[in-house]
Amino acid sequence: MGRRSQKKKKTIVDIAEASGVSVSTVSRIINNKPDVAEETRQRVLQLMEEQGFTPQITWQQLRSGKSPFIALNFPQDFNPPSHGIITAAALGVEDADYSLNLIAKSLNDNDLLSVFRSGQSDGMILMEILLHDPRVELLREQDFPFVMIGRCANNSGLSYVDIDIEKGVDDAFQHLIDLGHRQIGFVTMLQKLEEKQYGFTTWAVNGYKNVCQKHGIAVHWREIDGDEAHAKTAVSELLDETPEITALVTPQQSGVPGVLKAVRERGLRVPEDISIIGLLTDPIGELLTPPLTTIGFPASELGMEAARILIGHLEGALTAPQQMLLRPEFIVRGSTGPART
Repeated sequence: MGRRSQKKKKTIVDIAEASGVSVSTVSRIINNKPDVAEETRQRVLQLMEEQGFTPQITWQQLRSGKSPFIALNFPQDFNPPSHGIITAAALGVEDADYSLNLIAKSLNDNDLLSVFRSGQSDGMILMEILLHDPRVELLREQDFPFVMIGRCANNSGLSYVDIDIEKGVDDAFQHLIDLGHRQIGFVTMLQKLEEKQYGFTTWAVNGYKNVCQKHGIAVHWREIDGDEAHAKTAVSELLDETPEITALVTPQQSGVPGVLKAVRERGLRVPEDISIIGLLTDPIGELLTPPLTTIGFPASELGMEAARILIGHLEGALTAPQQMLLRPEFIVRGSTGPART
């Protein structure tokens, strides 16, 4: 019995010959270049479809000028990834028949624009927003669709969803002040890294300074680089310099382990000797001993709302900029108590 013949896979050369154009013209059409007559483009695309030259999804993308992908850019300059945000954003876009592509590296201007110009993505979710973010300015200038998880100094005409960390800091300090605390340490990530000013920390520090001014309490603030050992050292130095501190607040999850280690190595009891409040996603706070009083981080809601807003812009359901500040839930647990006398 003879071997069953297999249908030869069509090549770009076959498509060029069948359509009566050059190989370079077919290549320009495949790469969605603008310098091809529209009639020629549609004729070649139709031939690709008939010949089965490309997967169904590719020729539909070429013909419509749209892709089924949304990119999420989460550069790792300041914080490790928040898996809750990424997962929620992925679920949100998948519900609308898109897929999410995660880009974890920092992008220069050419890399950022090529994500759109090459047809890799219809829109982008930007994370780790800087106070003056070149990604934001470039995409705004080019009029590409995007939404921020976070916010800049100037958000005019931009869509974003962010945690109202100023309100979270205010809730934390009000709780401690009601318990009699007046000497309260504050530990944040770096505001600046290689001339980049991180938006989230800036808003947190603004909230902290406002709280100190409102209640007439002293500023005891330390910055950390996200490394647990550095955080522990910074907190130890703070407590050495100001032993009268009776409470510590860190509005970032990466600061919590270092704060707890510094306190325990000094033999301080929580909350009898010192109260601690940290920003954490639930239910992590419940698992610590004692359970941690927390500024809640609404990771899932941030991801879902960012996806909803971006898809709304892409589908035409939302035409005006959308700006959302999510109030964090403040949860009192066993790590806070009356100030020691």
